[in-house]
Amino acid sequence: MNPGGPAILIMARAPRRGEVRRALEPMIGADACLALQAALIVQTVAWARELQPRAINMAHDPPDAAAELRRLVGADVAMFPQNGDGITGRLADGAARVFSRGPGPLLIVWPDLPTWRPAHGHGALGDLRDGCDVVLGPVCEGGFYLVGISRPTSELFKLPESTWRGSDAMSLAAAASNHAGLGVGVLRVERALHRPSDARAALADPTLPESVARLLGRGA
Repeated sequence: MNPGGPAILIMARAPRRGEVRRALEPMIGADACLALQAALIVQTVAWARELQPRAINMAHDPPDAAAELRRLVGADVAMFPQNGDGITGRLADGAARVFSRGPGPLLIVWPDLPTWRPAHGHGALGDLRDGCDVVLGPVCEGGFYLVGISRPTSELFKLPESTWRGSDAMSLAAAASNHAGLGVGVLRVERALHRPSDARAALADPTLPESVARLLGRGA
């Protein structure tokens, strides 16, 4: 980790046939879902490099996926398997590993957005610099695409598993963070790429990267 700057932790599932983007298979097919997962991971790493090229980490699932992901992302990304019970345990373990290498702040992201923009990173880091302890980037159907933390924050990872899933994830996480005395910042709500309706919405965006648009357009 760069001791003078932020770190990024990407929580990534390896692109394996039949295991990723399965809700999109009726629309684009299993092969395109596989290629789409790879494209989203590559795109997320490219965004991270623009923001902080010397402090990129990837926690991967399943544990034996390091070699295949390494071929996608290159040699400059620090990689380790996801470890822990559920989302909360895996986030706690991943954050602890990254913080062991430097003081932060830390942005945890999921490769689920069809388009990553510089404003996602700069907005989160700006809120952390302005005194927020936690910054949440919510997904409209529930969950998050980004969680930023200014320092090791054990309170956040004591939240119940339901906090990270479902339509009320944002309100639960914000309320729990406030109850723990943490200052919370909120980024704009984004639409993750999970279902055919998400794909159709992404295709209507003129800024959608060509690599993603080509894969989604096969079944549109």
